[in-house]
Amino acid sequence: MNEVAGQTALVTGAGTGIGRAIAIRLAEEGANVIVIGRTESTLQEAANQHERISWLVADIGRSEDLNRIMDAIEARYGKLDILVNNAGVAPVTPFVDLDMAEFDKVFQSNVRGLVELTHKALPMLKERKGNIVNISTSIVDKPMANMAVYAASKAAVNMFTRVWAKELAADGIRVNSVGVGPIETPIYEKTNLSPEEAQQHIDRVKSIVPLGRFGTVDEVAEVVLFLASARASYVTGADYAVDGGFAA
Repeated sequence: MNEVAGQTALVTGAGTGIGRAIAIRLAEEGANVIVIGRTESTLQEAANQHERISWLVADIGRSEDLNRIMDAIEARYGKLDILVNNAGVAPVTPFVDLDMAEFDKVFQSNVRGLVELTHKALPMLKERKGNIVNISTSIVDKPMANMAVYAASKAAVNMFTRVWAKELAADGIRVNSVGVGPIETPIYEKTNLSPEEAQQHIDRVKSIVPLGRFGTVDEVAEVVLFLASARASYVTGADYAVDGGFAA
C-alpha cells in the first residue's frame, strides 16, 4: 500500500526489538529510515534487513550526538517527515533498592534525550508537516510494583505528547504515543535481574494480561505505521494501547 513512500523517518533505539521492527515496517512501506542506537553491530544488523534503512551510532543522552544526527539527515535527505522516539530503558528495581545513578540514567534516556531530540528535529518536521510517535507504556495507566522510575519517566512522555499535540497542531505536526504492554523484546536482558528473577517477572506479567501472552514487536510496528501514515490524519494527542488488555 506504500503508506509512507518517499518519506524520511528517524527511529531511535532501533538496533533491536520494537525499534528495529518499526524501522523495517516503515521501510517496507517505502520510507527511507535512519536508525540510531549505541551499538554498531545491532544497528548494522537492522540496516541489513532492508535497503532503505541506514544507521548512525548515537546516544540520545548526548547533545553533541543529537546535533550530528540532525546534520546527517539534513545532508543525506534534506528532510524529516517522521520521528519515532523509541529509545529507552526499563529497570525493574524495588524502590528500597533504588540507586540514584539508575534514576538519572532512566530520565536521561527516556525523557531528556527524547525532549532534546524532538526539539532539534522540529524545524525539519515543521517544513514537512510531519509527525511524532512516542513509544510509551501501559504501565503508566496500570502501575506495577518495582517499576516506579520507568513508569514515572513514561508518564512524563505521555504528558509531553498531549501538550505537544496542542502546541504543534498549528504547524501541521501530529503527535501521538503508543502505550505498549508486555512485548517479547531483549529489554529484560538489559536489567540487573537474574534469569530466575526475570522469569518470575515475566510469569507475573503474563498472569495479569487478559490475552494471556506477551505481544510481538510486529504488532507494535503496525500501530506505529498507522499513526505515521495519512490514515491517521485526524489523530493527534492520542495514546494507542498495544497491551493485550493489560491496562483495560
